[in-house]
Amino acid sequence: MNIFSLALRNVLRNRRRTVLTLAALGVAATAMVMLGGYVSATIKGLQTSTVRQTGHLQIMVRGYLDFGRGNPSGYAIRDVDELVAALKSDAVLKPWVQVVTPVLHVQGVAGQFASGLSSNFVGSAWVPQDRSNMLAWDGQNMRFPPAANHLRQDQPESGVIGVGLAQLLGLCDALEVKQCARPPAPAAATGPRLADDLALLSQQVRTDTAAPTASGDEVPIELLSSSQGGAPNVIRMNVTRAELQGARELDRMYVGLPLPLAQRLVFGSDPAGASALVVQLHRTADMPLARQRIETLLASRTTSGAEGRTPQDLEVREFQEVAASYNQVVAMFNSVFGFVSLLMVVVTLFSVANTVNMAVSERTAEIGTLQAMGLKQRHVRALFIVEGGFLGAAGAALGVVIALLVSEYGINPAGWRWTPPGNSVGVPVGIDVAGSGPLCLGVMATLTLLACLSSWWPANRASKMEIVEALRHA
Repeated sequence: MNIFSLALRNVLRNRRRTVLTLAALGVAATAMVMLGGYVSATIKGLQTSTVRQTGHLQIMVRGYLDFGRGNPSGYAIRDVDELVAALKSDAVLKPWVQVVTPVLHVQGVAGQFASGLSSNFVGSAWVPQDRSNMLAWDGQNMRFPPAANHLRQDQPESGVIGVGLAQLLGLCDALEVKQCARPPAPAAATGPRLADDLALLSQQVRTDTAAPTASGDEVPIELLSSSQGGAPNVIRMNVTRAELQGARELDRMYVGLPLPLAQRLVFGSDPAGASALVVQLHRTADMPLARQRIETLLASRTTSGAEGRTPQDLEVREFQEVAASYNQVVAMFNSVFGFVSLLMVVVTLFSVANTVNMAVSERTAEIGTLQAMGLKQRHVRALFIVEGGFLGAAGAALGVVIALLVSEYGINPAGWRWTPPGNSVGVPVGIDVAGSGPLCLGVMATLTLLACLSSWWPANRASKMEIVEALRHA
């Protein structure tokens, strides 16, 4: 006797009950697949935005992430140009690498000191063209447009600031920023006046650059930071634009500027360096191999053109380590998916168990007849378990098909957008079902297995029926 053929006929016998069970399983499978596809698309989008900002790998002096912000010159990489050239020319790395560029992080005080307005700032300095290439990365094929980069190669003295910083410095009108808040009345300065030596530095910087000619043109501000040895240094930067940042605190402090300008602020006339070397790859999948190769190159690297100088202790960090919030966001989405999946598992267990249990109760005489014909207990048990497996597989397949249709012809083409935490630009709402083959197969296998497990108890009860007692129900 063919157990599978008999089980399939039994499933189709009571069609109303089968349809209701398949509907419950289909809803469970649809929910799991759609939520899993949404989580997958969201994580891909998060990875795209993170890699655009930080690259895949960053080479830095060991300990920079813990102490470098407070001492940018002390934790700066020396011989930056030589190291960049070595990475770009390496035959092994070349097929993987899209961008290799230095970045310099600096912090201090930004303001128009003559007007008495100032605020803390946190700056990131880039090579403008390299930065544009980084912000165009789309290795996950999310079809995100390139992010805007307003640093210009032909404007070495110009940069951008956050909208919040423009508001604190009173530059809303000069930069024509519409979303700025204006104070109800100007606050009088009550603190001590600028120290004579800093005022002299600021005055000297101001005399080197012409003032802006009209509202909307470049607006000069001064940036004050400590240079090598702890001495204060001031430079003037022309602000071309105020950009809204994703986090409010960052928006109040952000300064983006060209790398040479920031190096002049941090290093003065001394040899310049960088906080890190950013390596962006064509594909994220190549990151482990690229990291291994870079670590090999660093281990074999010797100083060039610097006699008596010992090689720096450099390390390689992945973007998840540089952007610590990335793993936290991924863990949050995975936990939500796990919780919803657990609820769907409960729905599957009760739906299939109830259906098979009712089938056993209705077919008591049939079970007795099969046993009288010589069908063994294990075969009776297998018959009902296979019936449950058919229900689970069919319901899961139905759910996957529904999820695919809804995502590809409903949600994804709708053009909905949302703004993730830490972003200032909205990203498309997407559900990646078509590109999540392992997820779909995993949901189908899981629901089929759970259906078989939930059928085991009523199937085991059916297999232990006494033939005489079962035939009394005929």
